[in-house]
Amino acid sequence: MRGIEKRDCLLLALILVGFALYTFVLPPIWNHGEAREGLGIQDIVRHHHWILPYRNGEPPSKPPLFHWIGAALAFLFGLSDFIVRLPSVLAAGIVAVVAFILGTALGGRRTAWLAVGALLGMYQFWISGTEARVDMVFAACVTVSLAGFFFWYRDGRESARVTCYLAAMLAVLAKGPVGIALPGLVIVAFLAVERRFSLIWKLWSWPLIAAALLIDLGWYALAYRTGGEKFFAWQIMHENVDQLFGTHGFESNKTTLSMLGWIPTRTFPWNLALVWGLMRWRRGESEDSAGRFLYVWWFAITAFFFLVNIKRSIYLLPTYPAVALLAARALTSIGSRAAESNRPIEARLGWLFQTPRRAIATIVLLDLALVLFNPRVWQRTASYRSTLAFVQEVGARVPQNTPLFAATKLRGSDLLIAAYRLQRTIPRKPLACAGPNDYFLLRPEMPDTEGIEMQVLAASRKNDAALVTVTSTGDKPCSSENLDVEEDDAD
Repeated sequence: MRGIEKRDCLLLALILVGFALYTFVLPPIWNHGEAREGLGIQDIVRHHHWILPYRNGEPPSKPPLFHWIGAALAFLFGLSDFIVRLPSVLAAGIVAVVAFILGTALGGRRTAWLAVGALLGMYQFWISGTEARVDMVFAACVTVSLAGFFFWYRDGRESARVTCYLAAMLAVLAKGPVGIALPGLVIVAFLAVERRFSLIWKLWSWPLIAAALLIDLGWYALAYRTGGEKFFAWQIMHENVDQLFGTHGFESNKTTLSMLGWIPTRTFPWNLALVWGLMRWRRGESEDSAGRFLYVWWFAITAFFFLVNIKRSIYLLPTYPAVALLAARALTSIGSRAAESNRPIEARLGWLFQTPRRAIATIVLLDLALVLFNPRVWQRTASYRSTLAFVQEVGARVPQNTPLFAATKLRGSDLLIAAYRLQRTIPRKPLACAGPNDYFLLRPEMPDTEGIEMQVLAASRKNDAALVTVTSTGDKPCSSENLDVEEDDAD
């Protein structure tokens, strides 16, 4: 890689190792978000369902790129919580490397390390890079795609254009059609700002589009063939159309005001570079093409999620590299002008970043303060023991070869956690259809169970769940209960 020295490669590798080691500090997987993705990896490893890996017998909510990576690693190193989280660790490393490459191209080695340092000072980057969710893998694909476009735009290299298409194709396999929507929106908006929209036809490549469609639509076709209408209703309609427009009861519990709070807080203090850029613009200072690209990158993706119905702070993760690079360029500029600045604050800030050694020391100390003392980074280490203890007791009470059912009113999150940790499928079954000696996971506040006698074997007050065995079913005929269940939070 041009512009990257051996010591840079070593330091970037150490960052990746740091993320991997951090996962060992975390508790075992105990929340439904990570368990959901872990179940997909387990299904591939145990049942070889590569096309459509199921989660406890149900179709997945997202395409399988994350699960493919995790399953491939599991076949090599064995299945564990660490391996289930490793795709996110690797993706975080890719984002850091791409930020370094872009930083080198935009301002040199110091700018590159400042950009990486800014990324490492964002607590959400650490959280997403060490948990088993699809978001960091998706962000890595979007980042690589946009970096490929930038180098194609600047240098006209065909390899960069291929990278742009390939990464966008993988982004679709990571999280669905939004994987092509976000890079496409940024590219179109940037070319419009540059008044070079005609370049879209040079970027356009029928062979690359055909290859991307063949792979992405090919997977959707195979998945539909495997999962049928249930797959279409869940992953196409529910996870895309309903999320986008808030139809069929899929309404966000986050408001526009919530997002207005996430924008200044999730990437603080690095997002002050956006304010600094606004101040420069008001003073009449011009921005170069690379700077405009970074601003469009951040603004277009933020605007997209600002307008759609479902809003979650993690959706802004693909904007983090742009914010980090803008901050790095701002700090490099301030450091270069520190000696001749008439503004005391700018002069003092610039002194900290005036030389590479000062810049590195400052960024390391700032990152340590931002991450180590942020309770959100460590909150995953609390309140998990009761959940794991309950699941372990269920595993000890129910023999592995004995069926275990979940009552229809059991929360989906509790069911996913139990299924993942016990490494077994736990189908839902109406309690009215229980047979003698059946084992059930249920909520203590159950609907009418007249004639059914049960013995409680284990219970968790925190999870509002219990394990029971049916001792008598009475004469009440089997009938379907209300099958509405509490759905998991979508990604």
